[in-house]
Amino acid sequence: MSRHSPTGFTLIEVLAAISILGLALSGAVALLDQLNDGSARIVREGLRAARESNGARLLSRVLIDARSSTDSTKRFAGDENGLELWTMCDVSGAWAEECRVTLSIDQRPDSSVVLIGLPGATVSSRRQAGRASLRYYRRSALNDTLWVRQWSSNVSLPAAIGLVVGADTIMLPVGPARD
Repeated sequence: MSRHSPTGFTLIEVLAAISILGLALSGAVALLDQLNDGSARIVREGLRAARESNGARLLSRVLIDARSSTDSTKRFAGDENGLELWTMCDVSGAWAEECRVTLSIDQRPDSSVVLIGLPGATVSSRRQAGRASLRYYRRSALNDTLWVRQWSSNVSLPAAIGLVVGADTIMLPVGPARD
């Protein structure tokens, strides 16, 4: 009797091939999912970094462009938790016009955030670990300087604002560059 060799696959060989293919596909899906999560994390981190750097740049510009005036409705007034000032704000058409801006400190359980209140928007500017407060740097006639907790003058601006966090003070200059 002659034996002839089988030309097809057995059921066990087909099941083994399908199992190996399923494992390879599930590994590929997991790898693509990790790549997608990684790229989304990079985009989120980039947006966060851009938001923080743009907020710090905006805070600096708002303070540098601060205006003093003899008009009592346009006063620079502030205390430990916030301030209001008149400065230059960008408007459509790449123009800048005078506008009222508020800065406030939002105290969180573990940090403080400086918020910039612009006409029509509020922007988060700086985040500091710990509780923060504001101080105003005043120059006196005797070349003596003094940090005060409150400022209320429409004629003069403080030389700088100090963001006090614990024992550290971050100095932010106010008004045009001084000698």
